Amino acid sequence: MKKFGVIEGFYGKLMSFEGRHKILESFSKNQLNYYLYAPKEDPFLRHNFDLEPSDEWSEKFKKFLDDAHSKSVDIEVGLSPTLESHTSFIQKKIEFFLNLGCRKFSFLFDDLAEFNLNNQIEIVQEFKRKYPHVNFSFCPTVYCTELSTQDDNYKKYFQDFCQSFPRDIEFYWTGEKVISTKLEMKSEALLENFPTENIAVWDNYFTIDSCPQLLNLTNMAHIDRSYFDKKIKFLMNLTGLPRTDLLLIDVFNNYLNASDSFSNILNEHGLDEYLIKNIDWFNPDLKNKLSRKDQEKIEKIMLSWFHPLKNEWYPYLHTLKNWGKK
Repeated sequence: MKKFGVIEGFYGKLMSFEGRHKILESFSKNQLNYYLYAPKEDPFLRHNFDLEPSDEWSEKFKKFLDDAHSKSVDIEVGLSPTLESHTSFIQKKIEFFLNLGCRKFSFLFDDLAEFNLNNQIEIVQEFKRKYPHVNFSFCPTVYCTELSTQDDNYKKYFQDFCQSFPRDIEFYWTGEKVISTKLEMKSEALLENFPTENIAVWDNYFTIDSCPQLLNLTNMAHIDRSYFDKKIKFLMNLTGLPRTDLLLIDVFNNYLNASDSFSNILNEHGLDEYLIKNIDWFNPDLKNKLSRKDQEKIEKIMLSWFHPLKNEWYPYLHTLKNWGKK
């Protein structure tokens, strides 16, 4: 079964459990079936890996898992033992989530200052042996083309990864860039020696944590359809903006089944009519120069468009108005 869904994997914000349940509710009317829980701001998954959450948090996460199960949505927990000292706590952490009902995990070694590929491979192989009935995925430190040549350490890491990483383990790849504006077959050009079914897509196209002045919004224009149709696992990283994320989920689902028009989806989520007509302003591939009339209209929208989505988009509209371009 193909896995289509979302990643809670952004920096700067920590989603509430209420927000997570709303996402699962949106899944129930869509064809999405997968949720990777990997928030960078969850200290228990990353920097405070040796600590355990409170009983209250555990109860809330259990309800989240139960809700997902009732909607036929798989939850995968991303573990990031960022320090060598964290290694001894991995089994305890896995047992903690197993006891709550989770059966899917990934080891996420992205965005590390220090890294050792051999140690990373040993970790994932060790726990695959210990838990043969549990699914484990992997995110390498070099997870896109642009990082593979960033410096000598990254070059060596990626060369070794291509030679020695096990071919039977699924791993995440974001494409040619950390935030790729095109996902197509050549996005995996450096991975030709890996089975394509084990290359899972981590799509950062809509994320805002690394470029907070920009907001990308298109009808999934960055994806080549023939490439998408060949993927077994394709996950979209969210923004942390609750209303925007629900909109993106509907856009993603519509890409799967083409049941509605892009403009109708935007309208249903309360987007201002003038912005719907000019939605290409939010296409990163189009460097549109706004007219003075357009800038004045955006200013009016900022003052007269009363909607929760406007509250999330205000800083991006402000930038658009002031710069007059993307």
